Amino acid sequence: MRKVLNVLLISLLCVCLASCKNITLPNFDDFTDNYIDKLPDNAQDGLTLHAFNWTYKQIKDNLQLIAYSGFKNVLTMPVQQPKSFGSAWWAFYQPLSFSIGDKSPLGSKQDLIDLCNEAEKYNICILIDAVVNHMANAGDSAKEEDGTPMVDKSVEEYEPLLYRNRNEDIDGIGLTFHHNVNAKGTGSETQVYQWGNLPDLNTSNKYVQERVLSFFKECIDAGVDGFRFDAAKHIETGKDKDYASNFWVSTLEVAKDYYKEKTGKNLYAYGEILASPLGRSLDVYTSHMLITDDGYVSQFKNIMAKKDPSLILNASLKADDPKKLIAWVESHDEYISGTTHYTDLRIAKYWSVVAAKKGLGGLYLARPNDTLTVGEIGSLAFSSENVATANRFHNRFYDAKQYESVFETYYINEKIKDDDQGALIINTDEVKDETVVVKLSHLDDGNYYDSLTGKKVVVHEGNAYIDFDSNGVCIITRSKSVHPQIEISDTETYFVGEKDIIINASNYEEGYYYLNNDINNKQDIKDINEIHLNTDTVINVYLKNGKNELNRKYEYKKIDLISDKFNVLNLDEKYLNGEYEIYIWSWSPSKWSKDYEIKDGVLLVDTTGMTGFLIAVFEKGYEVTNINKWDEKVIKQSVDITGEVLSQGFVDMKDF
Repeated sequence: MRKVLNVLLISLLCVCLASCKNITLPNFDDFTDNYIDKLPDNAQDGLTLHAFNWTYKQIKDNLQLIAYSGFKNVLTMPVQQPKSFGSAWWAFYQPLSFSIGDKSPLGSKQDLIDLCNEAEKYNICILIDAVVNHMANAGDSAKEEDGTPMVDKSVEEYEPLLYRNRNEDIDGIGLTFHHNVNAKGTGSETQVYQWGNLPDLNTSNKYVQERVLSFFKECIDAGVDGFRFDAAKHIETGKDKDYASNFWVSTLEVAKDYYKEKTGKNLYAYGEILASPLGRSLDVYTSHMLITDDGYVSQFKNIMAKKDPSLILNASLKADDPKKLIAWVESHDEYISGTTHYTDLRIAKYWSVVAAKKGLGGLYLARPNDTLTVGEIGSLAFSSENVATANRFHNRFYDAKQYESVFETYYINEKIKDDDQGALIINTDEVKDETVVVKLSHLDDGNYYDSLTGKKVVVHEGNAYIDFDSNGVCIITRSKSVHPQIEISDTETYFVGEKDIIINASNYEEGYYYLNNDINNKQDIKDINEIHLNTDTVINVYLKNGKNELNRKYEYKKIDLISDKFNVLNLDEKYLNGEYEIYIWSWSPSKWSKDYEIKDGVLLVDTTGMTGFLIAVFEKGYEVTNINKWDEKVIKQSVDITGEVLSQGFVDMKDF
């Protein structure tokens, strides 16, 4: 319990406000604070990181960072076998199977199982993107005689009955794909998928439902905790006026029971419902799953230009109950199409609103790289303290009472939970280098602390006295200590010759590092300038600030290049042992070749005269016939190896 000291006998704190009035504040003892950061127990109560284009191994390797950043759930790419072996991100949304892909750039089924097992150690739930309303097409303009999209023949390898009965009922199981080209009413959305010439599955068909349910159960058995349903509004429900079916009852509802029996918990499920389903109320879907609210944040994206916090306060949700909804600042579709151009700081500001909104689910996009390459992590902005403090605030108060308001140019969301209290305050005006006063109507008087900067925020008689950070976001709680932060100059695993590593640590009371797991020789982090590497080295870093701890481990391996050729390291053995055909596509001139050799598990490429190249994988036995033209039969390709990477003489392909 805090105490107000005898204000007549103690010194007074004078704060000069923007109004230039001197305000005297009592000196409070800090609140008793026993809260320790943790993730919620249930997926439904947490926030989700969309690991777009990440492999299973990349997610696994970053679980510690994801947990530290306050994300409860991680959403993967679609795990079904993708078209063209997943040669591009869009290929994952044209599946060939209703089973976990066995030839996917994301990794193997065992890799997914390993990820789920590791995630449990961090209390993180793994969600997978599921495409269950359509399958891969034979081409963007390929049509059947009746004008419906033609199914890719590769589907036959994985789903022979679905493929065999695509146009007529041959095996007595009914048509497996829709051919209702003139469907009216709600059927115009649920019987023909209008986007991308994609073959629309007959989701009312019993066999189709059996295959989908089998896929759900396979994922659950692998350790998956939930699903995102791509294009969910294009699948009919049992309450549809036209073409109703029991698809969701026969698949998702059964899967929920199956998951409950295995884990004792509730399966997390949400559907992509962009805008509103044609001619239907939202409850036809929310009775089965959460749904996306794609319009929530867009209503206040102009708050900085208009300096109007009421845009946030008055932003409406798609459904009356926020617990039925998932919102985002940007989706992968929006980012790829270029409709969102926010800076990382602007995203963090809008994200703090989503994270603080009681009951509302949040999805944070880990942006891909500029080339949208599968298996490449484009951004670690999700782990910034601006995002992490918003996530931790959510985790602390997700079930607290909420009081939203505006005061002048400030949006306010106060939280009250038993004897714990806090608030999110967003300044929509220019941030000035001075203390300002903000009206809070529910927080008790006392000392609070900015979770990002550690600055004290005194609340007295309904006023909070705040020094905003440059982003204009202040998240206050009763916890005095902020989280330690670390910046490291290079996290690349391999190096040639010698390497210098620079580490900068901040927001810590205690900190040390030690090399090669020798904790007996730990050194104070303050004494670090740079660490010089000339051999294999493991760097362990530990930071502590109050109750908050940070542990990091960085591993570096020195390599000796084999010969004077370019070394391709850690290429998966399956690509080296003849299971596939490997070609090199080079520039200057542009051509295909097999000008490489394999030695001691390293692919050696003669790059003499090259300005760059990439590695391409084809099916076993395939031969490129036109060596001067790009071959569309490529299964998988690496990123462009050029510039600085080419000049260093090696590339690490462990995530390829």
